[in-house]
Amino acid sequence: MATMAVKFLFRCGLIAVSLSFPVTGMAQVAAEEKPKVSDKPMTADQLAVYRVVLSGWMDNGKGKHEVLLSVETTPFALDGMDADCGKDLGLGAGPKGEVHRFRAEDLPKLAQSKVRLVDPDAQRKEVAENDPGKKIREGSSIKDAVAHGFAHGLVTLGEIRFDKDHAYAVVWYGFTCGALCGNGATVILEKKNGKWGVRDHCSNWVS
Repeated sequence: MATMAVKFLFRCGLIAVSLSFPVTGMAQVAAEEKPKVSDKPMTADQLAVYRVVLSGWMDNGKGKHEVLLSVETTPFALDGMDADCGKDLGLGAGPKGEVHRFRAEDLPKLAQSKVRLVDPDAQRKEVAENDPGKKIREGSSIKDAVAHGFAHGLVTLGEIRFDKDHAYAVVWYGFTCGALCGNGATVILEKKNGKWGVRDHCSNWVS
C-alpha cells in the first residue's frame, strides 16, 4: 500500500526527491530540550537560502497546494548519514539549540505565494488526523487519501550553517504528511554572483 502511494506521488509530481531536496535525521531533538527561540529577525542570507529550498518544493509540487510551513525552524544537528555533510566547508558552529521564527513580513521573501505559517504542534495533529493510511482504512481511494494527506502536510526547515564567508550553507528540509507519507533532505547550497543555488545534497528519504 505504501509503495502504491509513493508511486502515485511521483506520477503526479507531488514528491520530487531526486529533483531537488530530500532528508535523514537532522530534526531529532529531545522533547525536554526545548530550544531557545532567537529574538533577532532572520538575515537576508537566511531568507534567501530558505527561499531556494521552498521554491524547489513548490515548483515540483506544481503549485496545487498551499505550503504549510512551521513557524519555527528546528535546531541544526548532523548525525547518521549526514555526519560528514559539508565537513570540508568550514561551517560555523552557530548557537547550540537555538531556532528562529518566521514572521509574516518574511513571507514575500520566502515565496511569491501559497505559503502559510502554522504552529508545528497543532499541524502535526492535523497530519495525524489526515494520514493517508487512516483515510484508506476509512474507505477513501489511495489517490484521494494521498492527495488529502499531502494537502495537510507540514513543511519544516532546519537552522542553517554557513561558512565564515557565507559562500556555502547546509540546511535540513522535511515534509511530513503521515506515518508513511513524506520526504526530505540535507542540502548544500553555494552562493555565486550574489545568488544562492543548490550545489548538492547529502542524503534523502521517502516514507
